[in-house]
Amino acid sequence: MGETGKKIRRDDEMIMTVARNLRKHRILKGLTQFDVYYSSGIAPKQLSDYELGKVDTNISTLSALAKAYGITMSQLFEEEIDKQ
Repeated sequence: MGETGKKIRRDDEMIMTVARNLRKHRILKGLTQFDVYYSSGIAPKQLSDYELGKVDTNISTLSALAKAYGITMSQLFEEEIDKQ
């Protein structure tokens, strides 16, 4: 519950943006989910769930993944701009 007593809702759009970016940056770095496990301690199944947007994650996990990918955390929140 938030401070006003209202339930805080999941932001599905932001979760999917982060999910796409997690997968994109892992692939751009040429890493497998097992490579990420060895460098961050995040299990492949858990990473798969994050990349598919099935589960929400927390700041410390995003920080560990950004570090494993050699990117900033803000890059995980960047939305793709349609190129026309």
